Amino acid sequence: MKHLGLIVCGVIALAGLGARAQSGVAPARGAGAPPKLLVLLVVDQFAYDYIDLYGSQWTKGLRRLLDKGALFTDARYPYGNTVTCPGHTSIGTGVVPAIHGMFLNTWYDRATERTVSCTEDATVQPIALGGGDAVEHHSPKWMLTTTFADEFRRQASTPPHILSLSLKPRSAIGMAGHGGPNTMVVWEEDNGTFATSTAFATQPWPEVAEYVAAHPISGAYDQVWRPMLPLSAYRFEDNAPGEAMPDGWGRTFPHRLIGDWDIPDAKFVSVWEHSPWSDAYLADLGIALLGKLQLGRHAGTDMLAISFSTLDLVGHSYGPRSHEVQDTLVRLDADVGRVLDAIDRQVGADGYLLGMSADHGVAPLAEQGAALGVEAGRISAVELRQKIQTIAAPLAGDMPSIANLTENNVYFEPAVLERLRKDREARDAISNALRSVKGVAQVYWADEMASTSPTKDPLLRAVRLSYVAGRSADLVVIPKPYWMIRPTGTTHGSPNDYDAHVPVLLMGAGVKPGRYPAAASPLDLAPTFAQVVGVKLARTSGKVLSPALK
Repeated sequence: MKHLGLIVCGVIALAGLGARAQSGVAPARGAGAPPKLLVLLVVDQFAYDYIDLYGSQWTKGLRRLLDKGALFTDARYPYGNTVTCPGHTSIGTGVVPAIHGMFLNTWYDRATERTVSCTEDATVQPIALGGGDAVEHHSPKWMLTTTFADEFRRQASTPPHILSLSLKPRSAIGMAGHGGPNTMVVWEEDNGTFATSTAFATQPWPEVAEYVAAHPISGAYDQVWRPMLPLSAYRFEDNAPGEAMPDGWGRTFPHRLIGDWDIPDAKFVSVWEHSPWSDAYLADLGIALLGKLQLGRHAGTDMLAISFSTLDLVGHSYGPRSHEVQDTLVRLDADVGRVLDAIDRQVGADGYLLGMSADHGVAPLAEQGAALGVEAGRISAVELRQKIQTIAAPLAGDMPSIANLTENNVYFEPAVLERLRKDREARDAISNALRSVKGVAQVYWADEMASTSPTKDPLLRAVRLSYVAGRSADLVVIPKPYWMIRPTGTTHGSPNDYDAHVPVLLMGAGVKPGRYPAAASPLDLAPTFAQVVGVKLARTSGKVLSPALK
């Protein structure tokens, strides 16, 4: 009977532990143990100066990160191509594009003679999650190295569960890498379908599919985006020069989420992506999967990565000083707050380590340059092409001289390029002609970018860190600060400070809150995560953010 009593007591104790695991009570973490959850948050196009310009408008998640976290105030990308795919992959790997290979969002593939995206892969099949037609083919095929998540999964003594979410495939894949057991990589296709591919799964993950099926984005149809704060709380004007109008929206609030046919069509999907509803959806999906997958409640350490894309889409159209950008950030502040609250409930406020950054910043709208006291403008891609063709025509004969011109990247036809390599005078003439275009700062050829010889030119140093032999252009054109090769709205992609300077922040287990003026980079997050959980990275361009770690 005594032994029976012990058994009964043991059963009761086990039942109590089981009830605790299923409740909202977070499990305790032993002193000195690694965090139960690594959290990576990336906000697409979050320029550092948004903190100073608009931080007073935030009261929830973003505010908590700033008040409770360790913010590195002098964090910058070291390379030239500050766009989404290089940014997310650099954060995910801890190395520069010259090493990981994802140097642009799209580039001209000489072998197939067409433009390819950084994640496209015809050999994989799309997998729809929760309904819809998945038609896009994405994988990390072009990635030349592993991410922290890859190495974490390979080296951890207890296999981690890893979840990576974004609207953009290149963002979700850049953070996650190559996939593997217990790894989910989820994105939204241009037609509104949430998806993954056979690079990461063999069939739909029921946890994701069930949520998406029960929460279709069409539920936001006919919603109206109005300012969340009183108008007096927003800085600058709501109808500023140079603002674009995505998908028929005007320059001022309100913005209605509708399509052309009173149904959730392609136009509706586009405006939904351009609205804070898409950020809120990602936050809700992340919170739901955090619970369904029990992230942070397994024996080892798990990882959650979310990249919020809306700010980038809104910023491209309306610019960094718009009311739309400010309102997107106010609503993102609330979304991040909900995510942090859910993580607190699941693993405890001291049970996770969070790293936050951005893939790039953004330039002011060119039309607003005068108000900022700077010379600014737009460079015509047509003019650049004409300058090149005028000089290269005698070398090209009956063929075109340019195979592809994508923004500032020039790919010559192979025969023309070969002749230019032998004709230094023609090459110099092209360089000089391009430098004569108003707004052009510098021109670099492939051999200059590929060279390892020392240089005192900071632009060339940055461009070299984005150069990938066999993929990069034969010639790149670097605009002057505040100039862009874009006909409307604004963009990014330069080594200029407004594009390169972004927040880098740590919060949670083992972090000393405060502001740190030491030079840093988003590439530092991967080596920092690696040190905390005992993972060795084969190569890193970043460093451990030691000043902020206890």
